[in-house]
Amino acid sequence: MNKTGKNSLTPKRVDIGLLPIDAALSLRHLPGFLFFDSSNGAQEFSNKGSLSIIGALPDYTITGDINDDYEQLLTSYNEDGESNHHIDCGFPVGGLFGHFTFDGKYHFGKYSKLLVYLHDQNEWFDVGGLSDLISSGSIESCQSAKIQFCEGLGEKAFCSMVKKAKEYIAAGDIYQVNLSQRFAADWPEGKDPFDLFLKLRECSPAPYSAFYEINDQTIISSSPECFLNMSGPGVITRPIKGTRPRFNDPGEDERSAAELMTSPKEISELVMITDLERNDLGKVCEYGSVRVTELLKLEKFAQVFHLVSSVEGRLNDKNNHLSALMACFPGGSISGAPKCRALEIINELETHPRNIYTGSIGYFGINGESQFSIAIRTAYLQGGRLFLHAGSGIVADSDPELEYQETLHKASGFFQAASSF
Repeated sequence: MNKTGKNSLTPKRVDIGLLPIDAALSLRHLPGFLFFDSSNGAQEFSNKGSLSIIGALPDYTITGDINDDYEQLLTSYNEDGESNHHIDCGFPVGGLFGHFTFDGKYHFGKYSKLLVYLHDQNEWFDVGGLSDLISSGSIESCQSAKIQFCEGLGEKAFCSMVKKAKEYIAAGDIYQVNLSQRFAADWPEGKDPFDLFLKLRECSPAPYSAFYEINDQTIISSSPECFLNMSGPGVITRPIKGTRPRFNDPGEDERSAAELMTSPKEISELVMITDLERNDLGKVCEYGSVRVTELLKLEKFAQVFHLVSSVEGRLNDKNNHLSALMACFPGGSISGAPKCRALEIINELETHPRNIYTGSIGYFGINGESQFSIAIRTAYLQGGRLFLHAGSGIVADSDPELEYQETLHKASGFFQAASSF
């Protein structure tokens, strides 16, 4: 862990005359560049509203495992935090940005140079002087490219995995488990992965988009799911369960939504996971403060419909944002119930490690503003290969073929973006 000097972390309103994408492109060349974006998805549930956050030049990076190196993470989390809690602006003014993998490894950079765009107010804020580094020259992009993902497990192998999971459910081991398959593709030499992110943002917009490079990986995410949104002691989680495809024909699209909203399987699955998340928050919140504020809400995305619930609480005096995340990690919607046994079954049945998929991407703001997504609709580029996972929730009455098709629906946004970018 290599530390350098600190900058002033008081946000300053600036007029840079650029839209978020143009500002991001002008800073793309800087080491540690990141772009977190919630502009392409309604966030009426979030006190943070729609934000675009650009960061670069982290003070240092940390990598470890929550099981072996938790103290290192805790030290970085606590550094300078208390002195900045008075900065109440609704967005982070510096902090740890990065992710947790599904198996508990963490990769974070400590950022004190940020540009934050508030879409509702049409205002830019600068932290640490990052706006001074905006370049005036145009950014040249190489010619368009396309990539073809390999098939993944294939329908037969995926259905076999689902049938085995249903045997565990019938035996009483679990009630629900999330199972996934991995797709892979060769990355075109010389092509900037940020181009794929921009195309994904265009054809599959989502409220929790993220692009950044850390260590030897590039992360490209277009997640629809909020894991934890935390502001001071307030905490919200919004689990997703239930998926149906979107259609161009309005009548067919409406029928697909109605089918989802009346499906006994999808309804029971989300109710089960909502209860699990309520129990997880109950471990770290004030007694009586945890409540379900939304249940079985239909949300529309570019390729799919989802059912979503919201659970809110207020952290007790013994817990902070980091301990709250640890208590709830990994999310129940992408593991299963009971969670511990579901995790064991996932490790047994799935053929590839999940890496960042169904981990969590986000930030711990040093002024008490933190937000993490569930890392779904998320790809990672490593060693010249692009990897993408997609999964579905398995319950007692799951149809294996339909569960397989659901994974393809969820991956379709990435497939579309990758076909020409």
